[in-house]
Amino acid sequence: MAELELTRTASDRGVFALDGVETVRFRSRGREAAIAEADGRQWLLARRGMFNPVTTAHDGAGVLVGEFAPGWWRGRPLRWDGRELRLPKLSAWRQRYGLYDGDREIAVIGGMRSSAQPVMVTIDDPAAVDPGLLLFAAFVVHWLAQGSRPDAASVSGFG
Repeated sequence: MAELELTRTASDRGVFALDGVETVRFRSRGREAAIAEADGRQWLLARRGMFNPVTTAHDGAGVLVGEFAPGWWRGRPLRWDGRELRLPKLSAWRQRYGLYDGDREIAVIGGMRSSAQPVMVTIDDPAAVDPGLLLFAAFVVHWLAQGSRPDAASVSGFG
């Protein structure tokens, strides 16, 4: 079992690193678009819409590989590379979400309500999961956690 942290880098406040390997670099001041990088690959992560937000991931060739549209139904589908996964909230009191492929738990991702705190990822075998999927799910969970804040309208991105 591995505990990974997605935290702001000391060298650039617009860059977040997942245990120093994979990164998310924000492209806009509103922090609704970012470039995720891992294993020599890149994905454009973007969040659009205020009332019905959709978060997407496009690969380096511009192909849509990930999509998440939050809803009130249980399971919250997250699509990645042709697969439909689920991202249900695991606790009514904490911002913890499970990433599931069918009944198999891939990871537990804890989003923090404060942008100063890291996003925590608990995973059995990090090497067995596409790093783009992990970065995309962390991006989504952080937005979900920030949206639960009373002052969420003033909050954007990872911080």
